[in-house]
Amino acid sequence: MADTLKANGYDMVAYVPDEVADRLLELLRQEDSITMVSATREEEAVAVLCGAYLGGKRGALVMQGSGLGNSINAICGLAIGIQIPFLIIISERGRLGELNPVQTPMGRAAPRILEALGIQAFRIDKAEDVAATVEGATKLAFAGSLPVALILSTALSGGKTWR
Repeated sequence: MADTLKANGYDMVAYVPDEVADRLLELLRQEDSITMVSATREEEAVAVLCGAYLGGKRGALVMQGSGLGNSINAICGLAIGIQIPFLIIISERGRLGELNPVQTPMGRAAPRILEALGIQAFRIDKAEDVAATVEGATKLAFAGSLPVALILSTALSGGKTWR
């Protein structure tokens, strides 16, 4: 995924640290052409990406599924409201194999929340689907001037494990 984001012109990634997406974030940090911005909350990351877009940058937001609730107001008021595209990469929580029961309500609701906001979301279950899905989602987001979400399933990521 890191290579595909770079190949599709992403030059900024805002994220809230996430154990499930940690390997992706580590690979992205190694890319000199990508500016990494660690945010304390998801809505802060949305604001960073909206500002970056206005400054000519192509951005992606990396967060875990439970952070979707935190980001909704910023996504609606900024990204959707003034038509700013970016890719939302969500590491799935609360679904198959989840060990923490407090993650399940948002995990079940996330696809319907995205749909209600008019954000097209694409679930990635297999590594071989990453490149084509990122490329297609990128074209869709920037042609339509709206965010597009990718949900990294627990089948793809392995989910969160207890240590």
